Amino acid sequence: MATGQLIRGWLGLGGAPVFLYHGLTLLLAPECPVRERKYWVSAAKFRDHLACISRESHQAVLLHELWDSTDGSKRQKLAIALTFDDGNSSDYEITFPLLLEAGLQAEFFVNTATVGRKGFLSWQQIGVMQRSGMSFQSHSHDHVYLSRLPSRETERQLRLSKQILEARLGREVEFVAAPYGDLSADVIKVAMQVGYRAVCTSWSWPARPGAQLVNRAVVYSKTSARAYEGLLAGRLASYALCAARLVVMFLPKRMLLRFLRPHAVAPVQEDLS
Repeated sequence: MATGQLIRGWLGLGGAPVFLYHGLTLLLAPECPVRERKYWVSAAKFRDHLACISRESHQAVLLHELWDSTDGSKRQKLAIALTFDDGNSSDYEITFPLLLEAGLQAEFFVNTATVGRKGFLSWQQIGVMQRSGMSFQSHSHDHVYLSRLPSRETERQLRLSKQILEARLGREVEFVAAPYGDLSADVIKVAMQVGYRAVCTSWSWPARPGAQLVNRAVVYSKTSARAYEGLLAGRLASYALCAARLVVMFLPKRMLLRFLRPHAVAPVQEDLS
């Protein structure tokens, strides 16, 4: 991550909750590698999250609405955002019907290289979801560690994804979420040069309108109802616990990456978030 920029966002809780999910499941044990199961939230738990949002009179808005807000100093009670990474088929099969049932919108970050593959969204499904009010943004072209690529390849990953999505969706793609939560100053710089308005992180802290980095609170399979309510309410203790957990998880993996041999394309696997 771009640590220096993130630290500057730690100084206050002004902003709005942006939640990051990876996939929903109807099974007790999702059909994915064991190491990834902590990212898959049950459909029943997600329905409870939506009920909580409604009960507390929050409104799930799209990222551009939140990002364009002029109130960056105090929390707006109604403004929250729901985001999903990876473009899993569960986004259409499970998440989409639940969102429609609740009358809420969400933002979906997809890898354009995996669209249409088994286990992922198809362009037809994406079209149906978009026409129903859902929004789609970039998760790069391939699911890769962007900070380990040469700048030219990073640019290709971000530009190609943006171009394909805009051509397919017929609207501007404004935000990008780096796979694995893997950010660096160079990745952010390239994203801005390519034309994105902001880069979405997996740093569990409220998001500030107009910021170059959009923080997102990661929701895990074991995130309790109390913890979720705390994040929704903007409680400092809730975000501090999430941030501490992320540091413990992230730093060892970041150090490990320094010793791994770089490669251009990686399969979709466990996020660092």
